[in-house]
Amino acid sequence: MDSYFVFKTIHMTFALLSISGFLLRGYWMLQESPLLQLKPVKILPHIIDTVLLLSAVALLFVLGFGLLNQGWLVHKIALLVVYIVLGMIALGNKYSRQKKITAFIGAVLVFFYIAGIAVTKTALSWLFFIF
Repeated sequence: MDSYFVFKTIHMTFALLSISGFLLRGYWMLQESPLLQLKPVKILPHIIDTVLLLSAVALLFVLGFGLLNQGWLVHKIALLVVYIVLGMIALGNKYSRQKKITAFIGAVLVFFYIAGIAVTKTALSWLFFIF
């Protein structure tokens, strides 16, 4: 099997695991569940997101993409930073419930916008199908 397809499959799988885990932890946050404090719940997302990032870097090398030559890729990376910051606010302990809920919704929307960029290979994301 071609290394591109291996890394792409890994990347897509871990992107799905990442958002699934985030949605579950967001649900627990909304329920004020003590499950959020379990050690595996705190560690596993870091492992998943590390594999996601490493697979993205591997794809860059396999495809030979120059980062600055791919505008959509720059947007994906910039929005990833936004997703991470919103996720930290949503699941953090030092923010009000309203801020956490707002950040959670924002993070989910940003994630799906990033997924749209990955599918369409344009910064327009899902708007590509409208324009």
